[in-house]
Amino acid sequence: MAKRIVWLHGVFLFCLTVLMVRLSVLGQGESLAQAAARQSTSLLELGTSRGTIYDRYGKPLVNRSYVTALAVSPTPEGMELLRENLPQEELPEALEVLRQGRPMVVRSSRYPWLPDTQPQGAAVFRLPVRYSGEQLAVHLLGYVDESGHGVAGIEKGYDDLLREMGGSVYARYFVDANRSAVEDRAAEVVDQRTAPQGGVVLTLDRGIQEAAEAAMADIQKGAAVVMEVDTGEVLAMVSRPAYDLTRLEEALSAPDSPFFNRALGAYNVGSTFKLCVAAAALEQGFSPYYSHQCQGYYQLGEQKYHCHYRYGHGELTMAEALEKSCNPYFINLGMQVGGEALCDMAYRMGFGSSAKLGEGVTAAAGVLPKGRDLWGGDLANFSFGQGEFTATPVQIAQMISAIANGGRFVSPTVYRGTTLNGGDLELREEPAPGAQIIKPSTAAALQTMLIGVVERGSGTRARPDRGGAGGKTATAQTGIFQGEEEVLHGWFAGFYPAREPRYAVVIFAEGGGEGSEVPAQAFAALCDGIADCTKS
Repeated sequence: MAKRIVWLHGVFLFCLTVLMVRLSVLGQGESLAQAAARQSTSLLELGTSRGTIYDRYGKPLVNRSYVTALAVSPTPEGMELLRENLPQEELPEALEVLRQGRPMVVRSSRYPWLPDTQPQGAAVFRLPVRYSGEQLAVHLLGYVDESGHGVAGIEKGYDDLLREMGGSVYARYFVDANRSAVEDRAAEVVDQRTAPQGGVVLTLDRGIQEAAEAAMADIQKGAAVVMEVDTGEVLAMVSRPAYDLTRLEEALSAPDSPFFNRALGAYNVGSTFKLCVAAAALEQGFSPYYSHQCQGYYQLGEQKYHCHYRYGHGELTMAEALEKSCNPYFINLGMQVGGEALCDMAYRMGFGSSAKLGEGVTAAAGVLPKGRDLWGGDLANFSFGQGEFTATPVQIAQMISAIANGGRFVSPTVYRGTTLNGGDLELREEPAPGAQIIKPSTAAALQTMLIGVVERGSGTRARPDRGGAGGKTATAQTGIFQGEEEVLHGWFAGFYPAREPRYAVVIFAEGGGEGSEVPAQAFAALCDGIADCTKS
């Protein structure tokens, strides 16, 4: 009996021991679980980015430079990195953040590229800088607001797409219940961008855009457009004055409306419109050798319309009248062609209609009179591009393109497609070929005449060093006076090179005076710049 009691007592003690061990294990496990529960992760944003805007060859127009972001850990190594990367006046406040056990983000110039290995005490990531101080094509590209939304130009038109391809980059930290970083757990970089190299591809050629901006250096207010004559694709678009995308607030109060894209605005065009009048006459069967005697004026009733050469040019053919930009010749020609035919030709060339070049980029329609309203003095003024008629530099480029490509209408565009990786291009749907708006023979005759303008006429200052060119000067009256002087707009519009032309080039100088001077010189400089960009 006694043995039995001893045996039962032993079993009881054994079970009690097992139970105590089990309770101890469970308690320790619960403590570990609670400790684990108190540790979680925290995301610290390193920065955000948007999809890139590329030129036709995949060269970035934004996001061209980078800044390195350091997510600094609250460790001795992290504190040392702060001392190396922060200005002395910002250091005390930053060090205090780390002493409280919280990580922080700083920008660094010590790592222009990502290091091969992450430095101790920080997670390092390179982020694109959206704009540079000397940003190209600022008016076409537009800009974003503080929240990262596009508010103008391409940035606004393709805002959803560019935001979708971007996103945020974070540093992920392990933190304890007090939200302090756990020192023995390294931070991880978490890139949540959808397509870091994705974006919108434009028709611009970055090299030609740079050449256009350089050529416009002496024009305070105005615009330049370079268009591919066969496709209507815009290779360069410049508006002056420009503004600094990194200092937008200063431009808000600047004179001369720097935010306005003058390449898309409508202005008095003057003698560039004589090309449309000549085209209408040739289509009606007038000969290029049709002549008129310029006496220095054209008499219409009691009204005299003076030529810029008051002594008169004498007898001129159509080519000679274009070379000398003789107003009486074209008034006489326009009166015979008639208002209906002139307006019909102008409409076919794109005047009087707005043009959507891409999302967020629309050129104004300008003012095209109705043919039935054109007679007498109104028709006389219209025949040399004066009166209420206005047009945009883009529309002038369309007219030049039709002359240079054999007579076909082109629709202007700045949008080529999209890319997900910065290389492969998903092209836009190709538009249908443009209608034949003038006969090839008409286009060929006008090309010859415009080459004569550059070689021996009013546009000799527009002659490039290589390849030759054809073009037309214009000095447009505005009816606006500053004191006793009327504001005159200067234009030069033409094609390049002279033989087998590929580019329509338009230079506009708002209030810039004679088109045969600064605009013509800018045209020549731009053509030479195009030659430098395209030579093999």
